[in-house]
Amino acid sequence: MMKGKRVAMAIVATALLAGGTQAVNAQPKGQRATIKGEVVDLWCYLEGGDRGPAKKECATACAKAGNPIGLLDAKGTLYVAAGLKDHQPAQSVLLNKMSDQVTVTGTVVKKGGVQMIYVDSVK
Repeated sequence: MMKGKRVAMAIVATALLAGGTQAVNAQPKGQRATIKGEVVDLWCYLEGGDRGPAKKECATACAKAGNPIGLLDAKGTLYVAAGLKDHQPAQSVLLNKMSDQVTVTGTVVKKGGVQMIYVDSVK
């Protein structure tokens, strides 16, 4: 009877690991896009409209502290940013570009009134 339980537990563990692997390798489902805009610290931008070269030092410090990062295009459209790799934070691809004008390419996903760009390249 114990051997049967071990086999069952091994099957369950294998299934969980296989399912976990799929989640780690998941890619966002959305439209490919190239967006030009300014990299902004979302906390400061949404709270007080802070942006631009004069706010670069503050935006960089806020991003280093873990505040979310966004991309603001010329029309005022705001995108929450993240890296394209699973669970890659925006800081890993945009930290050195705070308050700069950039062109990013990635996948845009919209849900519940929020839009995110999963960035795979920055120029």
